[in-house]
Amino acid sequence: MTVIVSRPVVRTAPYWVSTEDIGRDLRARHPTHPKLALWLRMLGHTGVVTRPWVAPLAETAARESVGERSRAAYEGARPLAVDAARESLRGSGLAPGDVDCLVTTHTTSWTVPGLDVDLIRLLGLRPDVSRVGLTTVACAGGAHALVQAARFVRARPGARVLVVAAEALSTLYHPRDLTLQSVLYGGLFGDAGGAVVVSDADADADRGVSDGLLEVADTWEFVLPQSQDAYWGVIEEDGLHFDSGPDAKTAAGRVLPHLAGWLDGRPVEWAAVHPGGPAIIRGTLAGLGLDPDTAGTHSFASLARGNLGGVALLDVLARTLDPRVADAIDGEGVAVAFGPGFTATALRLRAAAGAAAPPAAPAR
Repeated sequence: MTVIVSRPVVRTAPYWVSTEDIGRDLRARHPTHPKLALWLRMLGHTGVVTRPWVAPLAETAARESVGERSRAAYEGARPLAVDAARESLRGSGLAPGDVDCLVTTHTTSWTVPGLDVDLIRLLGLRPDVSRVGLTTVACAGGAHALVQAARFVRARPGARVLVVAAEALSTLYHPRDLTLQSVLYGGLFGDAGGAVVVSDADADADRGVSDGLLEVADTWEFVLPQSQDAYWGVIEEDGLHFDSGPDAKTAAGRVLPHLAGWLDGRPVEWAAVHPGGPAIIRGTLAGLGLDPDTAGTHSFASLARGNLGGVALLDVLARTLDPRVADAIDGEGVAVAFGPGFTATALRLRAAAGAAAPPAAPAR
């Protein structure tokens, strides 16, 4: 069986907030704070130029309670997920009733029922569709969801799986919270929804669906031992906070020997790396034996428009496969994402033989 992945569709939130905008907001609120200059330098080194938010900066900053922030985050992320999912199905030539399994990843607000149940109603999926709802994998969400989708297809030949990720990470912007981490993570992230179809190439060829561009050769999941103090999220009275400790600087590098062990000398000619930050992109690509300045083009381009959390890897893959901006990929590749825990998820990918490229997606 050949498991194929269509080119992801990503929908970004409508309000673009630049790093300069955040800097002006911090200056206005804390003009004499002794760490103001440090905050601004730190934001300038994130690699992010602008990021999409579900609401304007002033409205986002004005929210004070966990309830208000959680509701706004979910209500902002949900339509992005719906739009991306509908476009992904359309591009794959599928009707909602053709979907056999829905895998969702959404971390930035607490809601029951979850995104999976909402999408069944809003997309018109079958009521008996299988569901895999991921809620705590955070930045590794897109990769982890792809792994679960590939496993489902291998277990159910002929199945079609819709993967949907959605995050509203602007909820992390707390301008009254003056820790170094809150300033960093409040300015690093953006809001988006992403979707992709994972299916059985042989079955789709029989049914006239041939837009799968990547073949999944293998998958890998890893939890770094003794890494619980690297990255984590907590819910306080004023909302969700993301935090990190000293281990954060070394966690991704400590994963690389294990990633290399999984690859076991198999060639890596290109890579889609989760844009967690410039150091993570460069270090991961170097560890894979690739030149960060050439192999990291799409990861750095994605980061410049905000780290999209669980959607981020889907965005890098979409850029990698976009015929308007990318050369055709050739040979074996790896997609890898990191998340709190500290966790890593990776997929070995190659161009799917005989797959026809779908029409170019509209500019984002």
